[in-house]
Amino acid sequence: MRGFYRLGSFDYRWRWPILALWGLLIAAGAVFAPRIGGELEGGGFDGAGTEAERVQDLMVEEFGVSPATLTIVFDGEGLDARSEEFRRAERAALEPLREMEEVRYVSTYATTGDPRFISDDGGEAYAVVAFDTSIDKTQDLVDEVRRKVRSDRLETYVTGAPAVYQDIQTASNEDIRKAEKYAFPLAVLILIFAFGTVVAAGVPVLIGGASVLSTFAVLYFVAGYYDMSIFVLTISTMLGLGLGIDYALFAVSRFREELEDYPVEEAVARTVATAGRSIFFSGMAVMIGLSGLLFFPFMFMRSIGLAGVIVVFVSVLAALTLLPAFVGVLGHRVNSLSIRRHRGAPGTRFWSRSAELVMRRPVVVILVVGVLLGTLLYPALHMNLAVPEASVLPKKYESRAGDDILRRQFDYQALNPMQVVATLSYDPLSAEGLADVKELGERLEATGEVRELTSVYTVGERAAQRYARQVVEARERARERADRRVEEVVEARLAELRSQLGFVPAGAEERIREEAQRRAEAELRRRLPDLPEGVSAERVTPEGVANFLELPAARDSERLREAIDSFVAGDRALIQVVGRDDPYFEEAYAAVEELRSVEPPPGTTFLVGGLSAGQRDFIASLYGKAPYVVGFVLGVTYLILLFTFRSMFIPLKAVIVNILSLTASFGAMVFVFQDGHLSGLLNFTPLGFVDATLPILMFCTIFGVSMDYEVFLLSRIREAYENGDSNAASVAKGLTSTAGIITSAAAIIIAVTGAFAFTGIVLIKAVGLGLAVAVFVDATIIRVLLVPATMRILGDWNWWPGGRKTTFHPGGRD
Repeated sequence: MRGFYRLGSFDYRWRWPILALWGLLIAAGAVFAPRIGGELEGGGFDGAGTEAERVQDLMVEEFGVSPATLTIVFDGEGLDARSEEFRRAERAALEPLREMEEVRYVSTYATTGDPRFISDDGGEAYAVVAFDTSIDKTQDLVDEVRRKVRSDRLETYVTGAPAVYQDIQTASNEDIRKAEKYAFPLAVLILIFAFGTVVAAGVPVLIGGASVLSTFAVLYFVAGYYDMSIFVLTISTMLGLGLGIDYALFAVSRFREELEDYPVEEAVARTVATAGRSIFFSGMAVMIGLSGLLFFPFMFMRSIGLAGVIVVFVSVLAALTLLPAFVGVLGHRVNSLSIRRHRGAPGTRFWSRSAELVMRRPVVVILVVGVLLGTLLYPALHMNLAVPEASVLPKKYESRAGDDILRRQFDYQALNPMQVVATLSYDPLSAEGLADVKELGERLEATGEVRELTSVYTVGERAAQRYARQVVEARERARERADRRVEEVVEARLAELRSQLGFVPAGAEERIREEAQRRAEAELRRRLPDLPEGVSAERVTPEGVANFLELPAARDSERLREAIDSFVAGDRALIQVVGRDDPYFEEAYAAVEELRSVEPPPGTTFLVGGLSAGQRDFIASLYGKAPYVVGFVLGVTYLILLFTFRSMFIPLKAVIVNILSLTASFGAMVFVFQDGHLSGLLNFTPLGFVDATLPILMFCTIFGVSMDYEVFLLSRIREAYENGDSNAASVAKGLTSTAGIITSAAAIIIAVTGAFAFTGIVLIKAVGLGLAVAVFVDATIIRVLLVPATMRILGDWNWWPGGRKTTFHPGGRD
């Protein structure tokens, strides 16, 4: 505590230079904040080296698949997508894209003949635009593509991963402005009610705003060297405003208390020694929780963790330097512009009486709280996890609207097939290699999870069967012509014999017919080649496919060669599998597991990738790391609190009740975002699942933020206990002295984070709502009921082994 007292004295002594330095940092934030969006990136869900990621790398490096694509959806608004008018308008809209140097190719129904490019009702079509650039670089081209692809006749929608990330960036900026529009006025009203003076209420708002702006200045330069997700903007704003205002609220409240008994310089020093110390350790708890995200290999998670640590660090630094310097300048003017008489913190009597009532029946209270928290947790027991993309956006965004059309009107599973890359012992185009591909495909189909399967074998088999049917049909037509010709020849020869001899000798007609038929058969064989071995109109063997592919008819077909080449790369063969279930649902993830469990032919290995496999691997990797992250966060938080309170049981209780706060937020998350309750009020489309990243993000975020109030409350209880009060009296005094201010702080967090629940992006809605629910539960059920009940049962064991120690009295005064 002496160190924090000296820091407070330093802040007062050098208050003007400190204010000047912070002014420069805030000015830098104001300059760089508008530019930070351009430094942030979309995506960030890969990097773990999963099987699906290896497949994606092979597809790009060996099979020549484009690293990024955009999907252009065309709606004819009543016009048939197969009509010449529709196709002419589609061609005209896509022509400017073909001229872009970054575009590799444009695929449509007209260029491929694939009926999947036309919607089920025939009113829509889509085109795939492949780029030579990465997803991040392609994201920068989305606006240009949208400008160029517009049509006077067709409604166009540009969607796909790069477009989704671009729209998320736009939505994030809008969300921040929208949330700030409501959060700041609500925070000011709460602060005015808590402090009763306009000046005191304005200080936390200024500190919160300074924390956010300063954080943006730091993040701008960090993003230049370290990949950062576009979601760090909203997360940083949410935490910066909430924690910055909260920390300043606690400090200003304590400063006003100290100012009643001490001069300004001493009040500043004492404020930092008491509230500042609590803020420091509270901030440490929040940073520990957020640093858990750094354990994950995904840029999306790591960048949010890093940004969170930075914003909390800046908020704590502002509370320990900027705020003391600022209130040191204000002095007694912090109480200026009073709007009500100062009667203590709001709710003081309620908290005091509730603590007394709870401590009379602590066991009953704990049982009741257990039932309440169990009820709140119950919805989380049927949580489904997935990784949405376009569906996180509001419907008004083009990429979301286009994706919705693809889901409704097209075969969405076929648009997102699983990719099976097999490594063979033989040339994939040899009879042996084709046999292995055929056998592997049959084993995959035997799982029952395959609706449609395409490989080099199936492409070759279909082409060979078409060729066989063509040859058979040509032979039948030629035979009919030959039979007619034979009859003509026979009739002519018989007529000639009758003319010469006057009769037809016995057996002459048979000899003439046999000779004509022999010559006709020879002509048929000369003009129509025999089918290669293993090929017939009814059945084609792997050897037959290999033989067929050597024929000029196969070698000269450009479309067939392109199709074959897209499924073969060196000793590897690609098998595309269309599953039976929506690629975003858990049933599709189970199908991936079924396919991966298939035993391949001898000498063959394979990997399974694609959208479903990528999501399944992401979730598995995410939750494979989760136990270590949870253990780290809980363990280090316990040690920090152990050092702070010199108690074995207090930190353990704090960790446990914090976990209980999380249960409420998890239940609310499932109840609202998976089950769809309150979707009308919050203006979103229920997903039917929970974003897989949410439980991890909420644990790392909420655990630390909820710990704030526990630290501030326990610090006051500890002060009272060390001043000689009994355990019960210390609990009552701690609750009473912090009641109004913690209630106000919780109300501010609920207002700030709750404002984000009404923004556009579902992920941000969920984090905002989860934080608001967790803080509300922590500030009511946990603090009103559970904390005093458990501390009453533990008695003096709360403070074992540290016990009661002499309180540090700055300046030698009590």
